[in-house]
Amino acid sequence: MIRAKFTCQQNTLDHETQIATVILAPVTTNPPNEENLTFWEATPAGNITLQITNPAAWSQFSVGTSYYVDFTAA
Repeated sequence: MIRAKFTCQQNTLDHETQIATVILAPVTTNPPNEENLTFWEATPAGNITLQITNPAAWSQFSVGTSYYVDFTAA
């Protein structure tokens, strides 16, 4: 398993299609704490873009909130 830490940058609902676009980016060194610095050194750039049709799912992403993302081989 690989763990990353991303911050929600955008959560926008298209009212016509009822699809939310959620964009997450790797944490930065702001706020400058040891955990964020460790994740930033491993993943200084990139993004995850999701298009979500489930309101219960998209509503759980808050702009400015950081999330752990776990990658496990399927």
